[in-house]
Formats: sequence, C-alpha cells, structure tokens
Amino acid sequence: MPPFGVSSVSTLVVLLVLVGAVLGGWALGSLLARGRFRRLHESIIKSKRQLQAIFDGITDGLIIVDREFRIVAVNKAEAAFLGREPHELVGKPCYEVYCRGDAPCELCPAHETFATGRVALVSPLEHTTGYHRKGVDVYTFPVNDENGVTIQAIQYIKDVTDRLQLQQQLREVEQLTGIGQMAANVAHEIRNPLIAVGGFARQLHEEMDPDDPRREHTRVILEEVTRLEQILREQLTLERHLQPVLRPVDVNQIIKDVRKLVSHGILSSGVRLVGDLGEGLPVTMGDANQLKQAFLNIINNAIQSMPEGGTVTVKTQQLGQHILVTITDTGHGIPEEVMDKLFVPFFTTRKTGSGLGLAVTRRIIENHGGRIDIESGVGRGTSFIITLPIVRSTQQARQDDIHRGRGRPSTSDGRDAAGTEVDP
Repeated sequence: MPPFGVSSVSTLVVLLVLVGAVLGGWALGSLLARGRFRRLHESIIKSKRQLQAIFDGITDGLIIVDREFRIVAVNKAEAAFLGREPHELVGKPCYEVYCRGDAPCELCPAHETFATGRVALVSPLEHTTGYHRKGVDVYTFPVNDENGVTIQAIQYIKDVTDRLQLQQQLREVEQLTGIGQMAANVAHEIRNPLIAVGGFARQLHEEMDPDDPRREHTRVILEEVTRLEQILREQLTLERHLQPVLRPVDVNQIIKDVRKLVSHGILSSGVRLVGDLGEGLPVTMGDANQLKQAFLNIINNAIQSMPEGGTVTVKTQQLGQHILVTITDTGHGIPEEVMDKLFVPFFTTRKTGSGLGLAVTRRIIENHGGRIDIESGVGRGTSFIITLPIVRSTQQARQDDIHRGRGRPSTSDGRDAAGTEVDP
C-alpha cells in the first residue's frame, strides 16, 4: 500500500472531525432527550398523584368498572364504607361485592352506559353493609377508547340519606296534620259526653255505701272513662304538636322515676330491668313529664315484646354536647317490613293499643331538638337510641328553635345511686 500523501492526511483529518461532531451531537441529543424524558416522567407521576388525591379526597363513593363489571379502581370513601381496603376490592366483580350474586345487578346503571355510551342514573338505591344503611343515587359516566367505544364506567355513588329522611318527614307531617284535624273533631265530639258520664259515675260511686256491690260497677265505669280520657289526650297531643315546657331536668332522675313506675308491673313477667346510668350527666333544659312519657312508652314496648321474659337495659351517657339514652331489650327483634312503620300513627302489631305511643314519643324527642334511632333485627333484640342536645338555658333553647317554657325547675332527690339494678 502506498504511503499517505498530504492531501490524504488532510482528508482523513476532516473525516475524523466530522465523525466526532456527529458522535458528539448524538451524545448531546441523547442527554437532552433523557432530560426531557425524565421531566415528562416526573410530570406524569405528579399528575397521577394529584388525580389519586382528588379521587380519594371525594367523600362520596367512586368506583371504576370494566365491561366485565370488574372493579378497576375504588376510592377510599367507598372502600371504608364497605369495610375494606381499596386494593382488596380491585379485580373483584362489583356484583359480588355489592349484591353477593353471580351476575351483574339488574338495576345497575352501568348496563345503560355500556350500551349507549351515555351518562345513566338510578335513584334512589339502598346501599347496605353490615348494620349501616343509606340511600344513594348512582350515576355512571362512560370512559371511551380512541375509537369512541365505552370500555369502562365510572360509578359515582352519592349519599342522599338526609334528602330521603327529609322527604319522609314531610310526608309524615302531612299525615299527622290530617290525623290531628281528625283527632280534634273526634275529641271535641266525645269530650263533653265523656265528662258527663265520668262526673255522674264519680258522684254515684261516692254516694254509695262502701259495702254496696254496685260500687264495683261504678269503679269499672270510672276506669274505662279514665282510659278513654287518656286516648283523647294522646290524640290531642298530636294536634298540639307536644310543645315542651322547658325547665332544668336531670335525665338520670327521670329514668329512675320511670323505673319505679314499671318495676311493680314486671314482677310476674320474668323481665329484668337493668340501669346503667352515666355518672356526672349534666342537667339540660327539657320537659320532665314529656320525657318521662317518651321513655315510659319505649320501655313498656320493650317489656311487652318479651312475653317469655328477658332483660331491658337502660343506659345513659354524655357524648360531646349530647345526652344519649339507649334502651335495649333481648326480645325477638323487629322484622324489616315493620321497621319503617313503627312511628306511623295508629300502626300497631298488638291486638290492643292505640298505635300512637311511638308517634307521640318521636314527636316529643324531636320537639326537644333530639332524634330517635332504632337498631334491630329478627333474633337479636332491639335498641332505641335517643339523642338529646345539652341545652343549658332557655336563651340557648330559643337559639335552637325550642320554645321557651315557664314554671319552677324540676328537682332530683338523688336517693338512688346511678347505675343500680332493679330486678323483679
């Protein structure tokens, strides 16, 4: 091979410079590309975290399902309601989780969304887990691929329990208004003749000799007149909406007074009445007589629900700015089809009774600014949970939309220790 000439060397140098420039540019471009890729990756990760935070921060339920109705994603609120962690639900068929079935639920709005690619709604549905129940609206939104085919559906589960309860309360107000008008008419028609019958019967009863056998007849007449007067009072209380006369009251003392009233009546019933009264329970503003009537109605119902005997436990406690009174029995429980009718006036499952006791009870509690809830099930007894606000003055009562009452304060004799038991 002949030696390189000057021109050849120059050419080689130029080639080497060009190759170095190309290689250097490629390396520099590679570095720049890797930097852009890293920034893009970081941006994607940041966006994903932001979307996950929004997804989990929504307090209503969110789940994403594919066309096989398998859960692709679920937010923390819905997982918490179901008592599970989100990762435990991903991959499971939604109908197994919600309906415990082997096929998609017929009412699921995702059927319509997958078929039409449009937003769908089912309202309202009952959303149940364990002993917790709420009404929900379920919306489904389509997730489409690049061809416009719906491949997933986002289900938005909105809790509308408060709305449904308000609607139910409005229906009950309308019903009670009609019943109140009817009760007023009936009461006014009956009251005057009843007063006359009772007055003449008392006069005859007092004029008879103690040994006169007819006194037994007048005694029965007076007892029946008293019973009819009680029914009239119950009907008229619905008409007058049971406005409380507020005074300082000791809820524990009211429970003790009620316990004394029922203790003699359960001696032969096999029912055991147990008190679990919280110590240091604060005094609140209330109508002692009305609260006594409310507690007595519930305890009597509990006793009557256990004809074969059992235990009624009355527990009081302070929870924040509220007093909780829980009355629990060990009876057979309340069937689900009866639960929604318990507070309907004139509804009763017993052969005797006006069916007004629980309707009046709830009105009393609500007029004290409280609420009454029920936990029950066939075979596991029943608990009535009464929540009353701690109201320390009539001024506070006015602020809480409770009418101001007049009269001297109720007092407590404090003779019984809190938490004692009364056994038959």
